[in-house]
Amino acid sequence: MIDYRNETITILYGSETGNSQELAERIWRESKCYYFSGPILCMDDYNVEHLINETCVIFVCSTTGQGEEPENMRRFWRFLLRKSLSKDSLINLRFAVLGLGDSSYVKFNFAAKRLNKRLSQLGGNCLQPIGLGDEQHDLGRDAVANPWIDSLWNKLNEVYPLPKSIKPLSRTNIVPRWNVKTKLLENVVIKTSQQSIYYSTKPETEFTVKVLDNIRETSKTHFQDVRLLRLQTEGEKYLPGDIIILRPKNHLDQIKEFERILQENQVNIDENTIFSVSQITGDVPVPNPLKYQVTFRQLCEEYFDLTAVPRRYTFSVLGHLTDNELEREKCNEFISPEGQDAMYDYATRPHRTIVEVLQDFPHATKNITHDILFEIFPPIKPRDFSIASSFKAHQNEIHILVAIVKYKTNLKKERMGLCSNFLAGLKVGDKISVWTKKGTFQFPKETDSPVIMVGPGTGMSAFRSYIHERVADGTATKENLTLFFGCRGEKTDFLCKEEFLTFEKENKLNLFVAFSRDQDYKIYVQHKIKDNMDLVWNLLKNEKCHVYVAGSSKSMPQDVRSAFVAVCIEKGGLTPDSAEEFIANMEKYNRYQQETWF
Repeated sequence: MIDYRNETITILYGSETGNSQELAERIWRESKCYYFSGPILCMDDYNVEHLINETCVIFVCSTTGQGEEPENMRRFWRFLLRKSLSKDSLINLRFAVLGLGDSSYVKFNFAAKRLNKRLSQLGGNCLQPIGLGDEQHDLGRDAVANPWIDSLWNKLNEVYPLPKSIKPLSRTNIVPRWNVKTKLLENVVIKTSQQSIYYSTKPETEFTVKVLDNIRETSKTHFQDVRLLRLQTEGEKYLPGDIIILRPKNHLDQIKEFERILQENQVNIDENTIFSVSQITGDVPVPNPLKYQVTFRQLCEEYFDLTAVPRRYTFSVLGHLTDNELEREKCNEFISPEGQDAMYDYATRPHRTIVEVLQDFPHATKNITHDILFEIFPPIKPRDFSIASSFKAHQNEIHILVAIVKYKTNLKKERMGLCSNFLAGLKVGDKISVWTKKGTFQFPKETDSPVIMVGPGTGMSAFRSYIHERVADGTATKENLTLFFGCRGEKTDFLCKEEFLTFEKENKLNLFVAFSRDQDYKIYVQHKIKDNMDLVWNLLKNEKCHVYVAGSSKSMPQDVRSAFVAVCIEKGGLTPDSAEEFIANMEKYNRYQQETWF
């Protein structure tokens, strides 16, 4: 690489699940192709007081919950909101904001929009219009991110042009983040990791739980296996709506398959090989679990996500590694703008894993080096689950409801969700490390506030927590607690059936269940809402009423919202516009909240 340094560009991200970090790292890599220098950090690891001295910063941030900022940018955001900051604080700053969100939420990309607006209010100069990535798009966030990043480089090359004697490097170049050194730990046999690679870096908020029960809630004949896991705690407190977070591990079969493919392609890495990872420059900090020496087996079990679907950069790396012309052409197609549909059909649609891709690209796989493994495989991301129990009702316990992900694609090979199958395999007495955080749902503090909950399937987890909390308080009544639950059949997947029916019988809950497949026509939760318009309107018209919707982010949230609008029209006598405004006002003041996922 030519010894030339362009302008310093700082890249900051706010990421809840790792997606924004992944895109920020891509921007950082590509910046090196234009000789830009500068670090990449999560916003809360950056000294925000230095922002006044920056000349160019690129922000990538996600939106969580009800339009909130990710946890690792909240301290940064609070500083930006200080009233003491003058309107010309950032007058010397050029910036650009790329947001990641889900358009099924009312406050779509709200965090990114607010960040973009606040930076402008403080005098910052926006390089280009904000990018609003949408997980609902067929191509996911890349549908917006790819052209936005292309436009960013065009703009930056205008503002900070290279000397005529220096040409930009290819944006497909491999730019390693860290130095990786290895040595073989001889005469030691490690069958499984005795100590987690996260042990030395475990935050104070993390604690250990023991599995008390791992019960299948759906019938054995039902295609969907849903588990209720009871986890024993040592009195750690939580509230209804809170989230439990855990790190899954790769299944042994997945690890063996990965090792087999490496061996077949003469990439021989002993499981006892010790990896030491260090920074090349100060640009990219080494993540906590890699700050200590780890074995290859530990990396395969706990760090590399062997089930991840490859992204554009994966094929960029493989294209550089391969010495086969056909493989190189295919990789170049997948990373080109014109080849995004082809990559979607090959990788995203069938959920083809990176391990499977390595098998399809043997000429690239045989040239994999130890450091390249960290460029190909993303780390396993922690998984969030709504807590389904009540601290008051279930002493020293946390419950979670988990739908086990197993399905087949056109590859005719069973796909297995990493985390759900990890949890399904837990036995009574097993211990795992977890931590909790505040959830997105904010339930009312006043116990006389009418609450309507709509939760098909495992979407009702947080509602089970809230209902049990109210029952334990002695404040649960039919007048104030209404649950619309949806499943396929009464005898197949009516989750937590007996306890909900008991609460209904004891007049502690209004329960309406939509069995979609127990008759010749489909009945969903939105139909049950319309079937009970009188009751629903009597609740909605109370200015203290709160509505909560949780479940699949496909059509359900919009169908449910439309049902509530229909209630306002039919029973409230509102015009269609007024009914929309009525629900929109509930959303504005967080009295209509939703939590959805793919």
